[in-house]
Amino acid sequence: MSSFDSHLLTTPTTLAEMMSCLPQEGAVAFSLVDEDGCAKMLQATESLKFRDGTPVVGSPGNEVHQDFTICMNFEGKSALNDYQIAFEKQLNAAFELMAPQPYKTPFSFNDTAALRYHEGSTGISPHRDLVCFEAVIAILTLSGEAGFYICDDRDKTNAKRMEAKAGVMILMRGKNFAGIEERPFHFVEGITKERVGFGLRYNVREPRVRTQ
Repeated sequence: MSSFDSHLLTTPTTLAEMMSCLPQEGAVAFSLVDEDGCAKMLQATESLKFRDGTPVVGSPGNEVHQDFTICMNFEGKSALNDYQIAFEKQLNAAFELMAPQPYKTPFSFNDTAALRYHEGSTGISPHRDLVCFEAVIAILTLSGEAGFYICDDRDKTNAKRMEAKAGVMILMRGKNFAGIEERPFHFVEGITKERVGFGLRYNVREPRVRTQ
């Protein structure tokens, strides 16, 4: 048993039920990690070296404005790694409970990112995750709260706010989940208190490596 298993609030069955909504909804939000688990993960982020995110990215006409600090693909064992291992185990079991199975197993994430949105941050404007990120994008809030929205386009059409508070997972559909290529537009705004999050992705362009 992973040292983090006891902090997960879901089972493979409940996780599969949540993911069954992804083909239609694009994203789901649900409580995943308990208070103690979030505290352990938050403490682990304190030793990371964050840098400012690039203020504007994307091609002309498709610019994405972002206002956060980030630490990506860091090394070393911590509660963040323990969480990843525990969540991946549940995710694989959940994939295999679904019929048809939405993505091949065994599955593991190979792209990690810790983000901090400071109080008063403008967040990140509407965008879609890169096409190289497949299956699911898993964004867990460790502290704070912000407005996380799913929408239809870069103009925020039909924006739908999703709960983004400590312990809540926002699970989004990546490319090729259930054979679907489209990814949902999403954005973050309204940061009235510092928000720290931890994201997991699977990048098909990188080696399929599991954090130990």
